[in-house]
Amino acid sequence: MIGAIIQARMGSTRLPGKTMADIVGKPMLAHVVERASMIPGVDMVGIATTTNPADDVIVGFAEERGLPVLRGSETDVLDRIYQSALQWNTSAVVRVTPDCPLLDPGVSGLVVSKFVQAEGKLDYVSNTAPHTFPDGLDTEIFSVEALETTWREVRLPSQREHVTAYMAMHPKSFKTFNVVCDNDYSHHRWTVDDPRDLQFVREVLTGMAAEGRGEHRDFGAVLDFLERHPQIMTLNQELIPDEGYYRSLAADPPIPPQQRSLKHSAKLQQKADRLIPSGTQTFSKSRTQFVEGVAPAFLERGEGSHVWDVDGNEYIDYVTGLGPIILGHNYPSVTEAVNRQIQKGVIFSLPHSLEVEVSELLVDLVPCAEMVRFAKNGSDATSGAVRVARAHTGRDIIAYCGYHGWQDWFIGATTRNMGVPKAVQELTVPFQYNDIASLERIFREYPGQVAGVIMEPVGLIEPADGFLWKVRDLADQEGAVLIFDEIITGFRLALGGAQEYYGVEPDLTCLGKAMANGYPLSAVAGRRELMNLFDEVFFSFTFGGETLSLAACAATIKEMREQKVISHLWTQGRKLKDGYNVFAKEFGVEPFTACVGLPPRTVMTFKDETGADSLVLKSLFQQECLKRGVLFLVGQNICYSHSDDDVDHTLRVYCTSLDILAQAIQEGDVLERLEGKPVEAVFRKA
Repeated sequence: MIGAIIQARMGSTRLPGKTMADIVGKPMLAHVVERASMIPGVDMVGIATTTNPADDVIVGFAEERGLPVLRGSETDVLDRIYQSALQWNTSAVVRVTPDCPLLDPGVSGLVVSKFVQAEGKLDYVSNTAPHTFPDGLDTEIFSVEALETTWREVRLPSQREHVTAYMAMHPKSFKTFNVVCDNDYSHHRWTVDDPRDLQFVREVLTGMAAEGRGEHRDFGAVLDFLERHPQIMTLNQELIPDEGYYRSLAADPPIPPQQRSLKHSAKLQQKADRLIPSGTQTFSKSRTQFVEGVAPAFLERGEGSHVWDVDGNEYIDYVTGLGPIILGHNYPSVTEAVNRQIQKGVIFSLPHSLEVEVSELLVDLVPCAEMVRFAKNGSDATSGAVRVARAHTGRDIIAYCGYHGWQDWFIGATTRNMGVPKAVQELTVPFQYNDIASLERIFREYPGQVAGVIMEPVGLIEPADGFLWKVRDLADQEGAVLIFDEIITGFRLALGGAQEYYGVEPDLTCLGKAMANGYPLSAVAGRRELMNLFDEVFFSFTFGGETLSLAACAATIKEMREQKVISHLWTQGRKLKDGYNVFAKEFGVEPFTACVGLPPRTVMTFKDETGADSLVLKSLFQQECLKRGVLFLVGQNICYSHSDDDVDHTLRVYCTSLDILAQAIQEGDVLERLEGKPVEAVFRKA
């Protein structure tokens, strides 16, 4: 027998009494019961509530309607569901929460049907891992055997409260399946956890009833209604999904530090200091960017989302080589493609067919791309694009926003300008993101002299008030070349980068990092008229057509096309971002730290009581993450190999680390808690 068990109580911490809140003339629980009873394949509906006297009203509700009801622990929901399943002799449980009054019986039926058709070959089926249906249509079904295993093995309070978290995060222990929607509607929030959610649901059901559609139970009818009344969606759009789960993690025991040795790292660092300026090839990888003595100095290998240092310590990697690892370290299909090509050769005396193949792929994917030239580093690509802009316009001034690499034209405008002639420094002028007036000012101050506008289309802050379109229009008006530096955003926000995501095309675009899953490759792509200038503009590299990186790029793009890589980056990144910000609020450090940026790539900010950036706070947080097996630099570059288990462990580490940070701020001993030198800034303040 398949039983739909509704876990219901009056004591919600975020919206007390929501279970019996009135929605178009009847309690929310009544809506949920009606819809749950209509799920195809469900044999009975019961209510599992608590022994708290406040829940007497729920017992009365159930008895009036002849529904079976069981009372149990208020906090141990897992036990409550398990005891209900035993008492009602169910073979499988459809878990229903009382905060889903728009539950679609048809969608739930798809989940139940998949479980039944598997004939015992699946333990757990849901439509939430990841979400593709609106939040509020959540359905999970699991066998009583899987429930019993979970009930017996789970000890953490958060996993006793959130019944299926353990099953969903351990696909190696449970045979799981996720039902997906043809379209992604996960941005819709139809669940009720906040007064704004309640207002949303009331307006939807009241409005549909007024239109004579009050009996519709399919979510398509709700989507149709919202399409005609889009203002209703704004009522609860800013709320964080799954906030209750993140808050429950804060009540779990802290994650203890791992036992680690860093002896070999320390010895290698001493040798490196004698042989290599700064001890590294890349400033962002140097010991000044990690808490010295706590962080490993050298990594030895990587597999998937994990890396191991030279002492054998294992870490979940969120640095991902400063962003290039988009699929995972040693990703099988990429490694196989490189191994096949290495047998044929690495560099040749004439161009290789892979140059044509990968160029075709990029032209097909990147909106502005009509032709392509390859290089090795992001700095190569941005410098090549700037040179083309100057050649095309016959002008010298470059307006820039963001970071664009190490070469003279850009780095001369920063505090790292030693060795760059002053005349070169003066040719590059900064403007501010989301401030079109600051760019207009450059064109006024340098009339007829601006060759190009180069910018990262999005960083930590999203474009506001049509900013990207305004830049596009202004560049056109002034006859300047618009260059998008998509070294970071390319292949991460969307396959076609930020220009695809926001629908704004530049004249030229610069690609790199993630395009070859860690192999050294970058590219300039853009309009044919401009790209043809590379016939005369000198942009030529011995290793520009190196085949291993091109083979890696082709394999990476193929994998990203065939798998749901981009949606995975968004899903896992959103969990980490939302969880971090909920923890910061829970521990009272919200004024000091936040996780910002779009989910596929986020950054943690740390500020002191004056609002100034705080490297000391960042250092303490980083230190505590490293001690617990999370490699943290400034934020999270998500890759396709970051699993639910990785994210769950990381959230718990963040929770513990933010708790320690909160204690240190309260006691005023942040610096004293550091076990090594704090991190330093790469760019000194001017």
